[in-house]
Amino acid sequence: MTNQRPQPSLISAAGYLTALIPVGLAIGNAAAEILLSLVVILFSVNAIKRRDFSWAKQDWVMALLALWLYGCIRSLFTDNPGKTLVDALPWVRFILFAVALESWILIHEKWRKWLLNVGLVALSWLAADAIFQYLTGADVFGRLVTPMHRLTASYGKPIVGITLAWLFMPFLFGRLDKKQFRLAFAFGSLTLTAILLSGERMALMFSLMSILLVALLAPHLRKAGVIALLVIAVGMSGLMVMKPSLYDRQVKSTIHVVANLRDSPYGVIWHSALDIIEDHPVFGIGMGNFRLICPDPRYGPDHTKDMAYSRCASHPHNIYLEWLTEGGGVALFGFVLSMYLVSRRLLAHLAANRNNYLFIALAATFAMRLWPIASTTSFFHGWSAIPFWLVLGWGLVYCRVPEPAL
Repeated sequence: MTNQRPQPSLISAAGYLTALIPVGLAIGNAAAEILLSLVVILFSVNAIKRRDFSWAKQDWVMALLALWLYGCIRSLFTDNPGKTLVDALPWVRFILFAVALESWILIHEKWRKWLLNVGLVALSWLAADAIFQYLTGADVFGRLVTPMHRLTASYGKPIVGITLAWLFMPFLFGRLDKKQFRLAFAFGSLTLTAILLSGERMALMFSLMSILLVALLAPHLRKAGVIALLVIAVGMSGLMVMKPSLYDRQVKSTIHVVANLRDSPYGVIWHSALDIIEDHPVFGIGMGNFRLICPDPRYGPDHTKDMAYSRCASHPHNIYLEWLTEGGGVALFGFVLSMYLVSRRLLAHLAANRNNYLFIALAATFAMRLWPIASTTSFFHGWSAIPFWLVLGWGLVYCRVPEPAL
């Protein structure tokens, strides 16, 4: 950590913008992307003005920058170099955003408090809007429930459940750190109810497994965690009894998908990805090219008589298959190495943060985002990537020495 005092005007602007990131995510992808881009610009200006690039010497940063550089170079040797480079080049913004949080903004308690407070309000509003949509058929802006009875809240597509699942943990356990038990209970109940009602199976599984992982990582929370999971299970069971459609979606259909994974929509897409990987195992097909290459007839017809859904999608719906398909074994190795270096740093500071429930929640959320056997959104889309890099940069803050005075 640098001993030099940051520029007050730059750090203040970046701090407020960071606190608004959850608001941007609650509004939609464009707002969050604008906020993130402004933070990255301010961080870059500060680094250039101060000629301080010490952050780039960290092993996890070097590994990620090397991965990004490889993606850019690989794009030049594809059938669509211009389009592929446009997908690969801007990905660096996520790396710089995480670095900005870890080494410049969130090292100050003031901005961590701002982020916790604003984020709690933003996620509470998003969860309440989703519940309102479930009860009335439309959210406060008039967006209707999808024909598949999936909630959208203020979004244009049914992603409210997974967005809440990716974000609610640090804001929940941040309140427990402050012994604000009633507020934590109210917030947890609100967000988990919205996640259940959203109809998103992966969001519900992600949330419950994240809570379980926190209970395993924090000895003082194990008893409370088990009790909390039992209470959650009873509450959700009650809702499913009152609304059998919830049971059908969240439990019955999940069991069916797992039992018939190969023939499920996700299994079919994963199989298509594996077919492409077989033809391009080392260097992949280039970032963002899965949607272009997958429909190729050599990988089979898009539909068959026995298939009610397409074997292709805009991305492979799995983080590791996405890296392997679009960047080959080289990219997958680079990503796994990068995440290993981040994980090693978090684990090295786990013992010193045993009583820091916020840190443990961040570490658990980060770990769950890397769960390999899961259907996932694209790792390169802003609405999906921003929560991941927010959690990553925020968690690494606690792996640093005490903060300097403002």
